Amino acid sequence: MSQKSRQRKSRRKGFPRLAGLLSVIVLLVIAAWPALSRAWDSVSEDLPSLDREEEYQASDNTLIFDSSPQPQLIAVLNNGESRIIITPEQIPAQMKQALVVIEDDRFYKHSGVDPVGMLRAVVANFTEGGLVEGGSTITQQYIKNTYVSTEPTIQRKFKEAVYAYQLEQRWSKDRIISEYLNTIYFGNGAYGLQMAAFTYFHKPASGLTLPECALLAALPKSPTLYSPIEHPENAKKRRDIILGKMLKKEMISREDYDAAVAAPLPEQTFSIGPENAVAPYFIEYVKEQLVARYGARTTFEGGLRVYTTINLQKQAAAEAAVAGVLNQPGDPSVALVSLEPGTSYIRAMIGGRDFTTQKFNVAYQGHRQPGSAFKPFVLAAALSKGISPDTPFVSEPKHFNLGSGNATWNVENYDSIYRGRIDLKKATVYSDNAVYSELMMRVGPESVAEIAHKAGIKTDFSVTPAIALGGLDHGVSPLELASAYGTFATGGKRVDGSVDFEGDGPDPISIVAVTDSQGNLIDENQPVQTPALDPVVAYYVNQVLRQVTMYGAGQWGDLGRPCAGKSGTTDDRVDAWFSGYTPDLVTTVWIGYPDQRISMENVRGVRVTGVDWPAQIWHGYMLAALAGVDKHDFTKPPNSDLVPLTVCTVSGQRANLWCPDKETRSFFPNHLPQGYCTVHEAREIVMPSLLDMRFAEAWKILENLGFEVDLAFSNDAAKPPDQVVDQQPRAGLKIKQGVDRITVTVAGPPGSLQLPEQEGGARR
Repeated sequence: MSQKSRQRKSRRKGFPRLAGLLSVIVLLVIAAWPALSRAWDSVSEDLPSLDREEEYQASDNTLIFDSSPQPQLIAVLNNGESRIIITPEQIPAQMKQALVVIEDDRFYKHSGVDPVGMLRAVVANFTEGGLVEGGSTITQQYIKNTYVSTEPTIQRKFKEAVYAYQLEQRWSKDRIISEYLNTIYFGNGAYGLQMAAFTYFHKPASGLTLPECALLAALPKSPTLYSPIEHPENAKKRRDIILGKMLKKEMISREDYDAAVAAPLPEQTFSIGPENAVAPYFIEYVKEQLVARYGARTTFEGGLRVYTTINLQKQAAAEAAVAGVLNQPGDPSVALVSLEPGTSYIRAMIGGRDFTTQKFNVAYQGHRQPGSAFKPFVLAAALSKGISPDTPFVSEPKHFNLGSGNATWNVENYDSIYRGRIDLKKATVYSDNAVYSELMMRVGPESVAEIAHKAGIKTDFSVTPAIALGGLDHGVSPLELASAYGTFATGGKRVDGSVDFEGDGPDPISIVAVTDSQGNLIDENQPVQTPALDPVVAYYVNQVLRQVTMYGAGQWGDLGRPCAGKSGTTDDRVDAWFSGYTPDLVTTVWIGYPDQRISMENVRGVRVTGVDWPAQIWHGYMLAALAGVDKHDFTKPPNSDLVPLTVCTVSGQRANLWCPDKETRSFFPNHLPQGYCTVHEAREIVMPSLLDMRFAEAWKILENLGFEVDLAFSNDAAKPPDQVVDQQPRAGLKIKQGVDRITVTVAGPPGSLQLPEQEGGARR
């Protein structure tokens, strides 16, 4: 049976249930009608003024302040700066038509609330088994954006419906749709249709063409997902759907449709009006958080007073560090995020080299492949499972059978350099891909993903072995990587804000407090610490990454104070990272081209990697940002010393007397190897000749053979002191380890020699 047939059959089975559901809904509405009528009357009496002119006259600018003890004003948000209100006559008819066909095709038939549309949404969502269609009208969406709060409650939805009905009695349809177009967000900082027309097409709304109208109508649903700049394929698909609907409703001709779907999308955005000179990317980030929590109208006209974490001195240091490295035409773009680990306060943010030409904020919107900058999470997962930094590996090309359709994972090192036998600590310093791929296979990608998410990586990614080397299908943002590295710096505590501004989980803090224009507190965002890693694990991650800054980051790792970090470079040098920290400050730097995959194999003669320009920017910024700050070391938890033990190099267990190759390794106290080697057992061998050897040489032979030794002395003046003059058993006899003892007689007076210490503390 085909998939479509199964779907039709499944839907037919769902029709009786759907009919039953609709019957129940009708009965509930009839039963509740008296109560609904009383509620309608009550809410209607409480109806606010719906006169937009009065509302705009009463609006107040939103002010944004820095983190100074006496907060300094750094930005003003109001409708004049970010929105230009236009009249219905200035909006093309095709713009209104395009919006209606995609947002509310019964707009001209309902009275603010559309029971038919709501019922159709219920049917569609029930039939498809998920949310595929909404039931809110354009009037309701306008009310939600401007007159009621955004909390998802039944009371709010009921008020929204009442207000929408009342508004339809007062305003014309043309005025409602025009005011709606004046308020909605179109992405890239454009609020309202006029600002959107200038932003995407560098023209007023009155000059928009048919394909331009259709594209702008596609954006309000999800300005990021349908952005023609960031996601052109999504944007074109939704634009063409709108044009198809207009053609079907005979709003446009076939010729108009064909020309419109062939029209190109805008490839860049345009800026009008003065740009913020102070931390523009940070201000844009704050602005989007405010809009997400309070809505566009309150953000731009509600008279908010917003107190942020930005430190203007650190911001200036960040901009100077970037300008000192990336200062030539054609240089790649950059993102920098710096925050305090203990509070998660964002102290500096750069999202690109030039805000006037690149509005896209890579610092938090850009999700790029992290490369080896993701290895610390693999390291943390390994340490959590008892694999110590001294654990040996072999650096060589690796080939793993993944067990799925004979799939193999072949891993090679950068520039094909292999170092043979190497411990985990040095493998991290050298960023050895081969060793880390084996480490991933030991601990499992699920463990690594869990550690990364607990530390602060919010972006979902496919859990595959390739994440060991930073191969994430969706990448990470510099902001979340800085936040996750901050968890190492705090000794395993993840720190975020108490207020979830964007509704997708806690984030590092950019906004400390929000008040109204009278100083009444609306939100206070306090640091919240959540245990994410074992403090012992975090401490040893810090110690290993400290070795990276000392020996693996070239000249740019040394800050003259305790610090740790890791670089990352992706295939073909498309992305280059350096993320490093002290106990007081964590900073992540990314370099690349945000809008396409361009190799940095040769930029001004430089093969750009994470230890080059990103590390250089990090170094320059951190020196300036930490100037005058006392030096602090990473806190060592109690009872965290590693325990040295002699182990068999073959079995990895504690060495017994008969292990031929032994070495000393360090272990976590709660992950000591259990039991002695079970690979090597006592065996029968032929007694070697020891006569005339110096005792140290004879001792070494017997020790390696695993025999216990008794020492005797002979006052034979003819022999040099400590020379072997006799042995029992004699050479050539068969002896058994663990059963026979060897007596070695040396020249010299009694007590002139002492038996060496046996490994483990006993004498033989």
